[in-house]
Amino acid sequence: MLFIHALLLVTTLFQVPNCGCEQKPEINVLAVVNGVKIARKDLSIDALTQVSLAQDTVIVARSRQLQLKINDLLLEIEAKRRGITTAKLLEFEVTSKIIPPTEAEAKEFYEQGKNRTQSFSSVKKNILARMRTEREAAQALHFANSLRATAKIEAANQPVTPPTSEADLERLFARVNGVNITSSDIETSLLPLIFQVQQQVYALRKRDLDLRINDLLLDQEAKRLGTTPQALIDQHINTTVPIVTEEQARAYYNANKAQLDRDFSAVKTMIMQYLIEQEKQKGLLAYAEHLRKESAVQIYLTEPKPPTLRQLCCNLVD
Repeated sequence: MLFIHALLLVTTLFQVPNCGCEQKPEINVLAVVNGVKIARKDLSIDALTQVSLAQDTVIVARSRQLQLKINDLLLEIEAKRRGITTAKLLEFEVTSKIIPPTEAEAKEFYEQGKNRTQSFSSVKKNILARMRTEREAAQALHFANSLRATAKIEAANQPVTPPTSEADLERLFARVNGVNITSSDIETSLLPLIFQVQQQVYALRKRDLDLRINDLLLDQEAKRLGTTPQALIDQHINTTVPIVTEEQARAYYNANKAQLDRDFSAVKTMIMQYLIEQEKQKGLLAYAEHLRKESAVQIYLTEPKPPTLRQLCCNLVD
């Protein structure tokens, strides 16, 4: 049964719903190392999971964006009817109508918290701000619902999915008092989020890809020399790690005393071990860089640029 659950998890990772946020054209092979290909599917389960979670934010946002666009349009229509800006309208109907939270309410909220690791005085300002934001959100929703009650809203009976062609951008998702909301309107509003997710996905893939390349180069070098990767690490890294002194450990302790929150004697061994591991990592990266210079490494993973609708849906480059 555990095997079946694990298999289902792995299968799910490779059947990610279309987020409409991948760079186009999509590249499957991320790198070639001495003739050996590294594809997306070769990345670690952890990296694939984090990529999926990042892209899920776009899927969730797209499903909510239609309702947000309807609310925005209703605000614009109502502000125009009153002859004021939407900012003034929100100030009048939302900001001015909420009751500011009191210190007593903030104190009660604080007391109900499970993990009170900070004093009330140090978090009071944040609690008050959070409570005010929540009240503004509730009042904004109430006002939006009142506008919807008197508006003529016609919603198309189709899910809000990413466009796959320029024609798809013209899909009609809703009409509010005669004004159309199309796929293009939805996707345009999502472009900043999509770019943010693309940058996050690139960083996740690049970090894991670099590790894959280094591991592959180490394996290939070990096979060439008739030895093992661990033997190479011992020879080129572990035996050359510089000695970490107590003075270095104390300097690190003094720079991070607030976070460590213990006497130096209690954490000295831990700090020295940490600094040794840091030196090993430096040596490993230096050795990996040396192997890269001696090898044929082509990397096809590219850093994203701010996307356009045509690039995302139509496989075109502006």
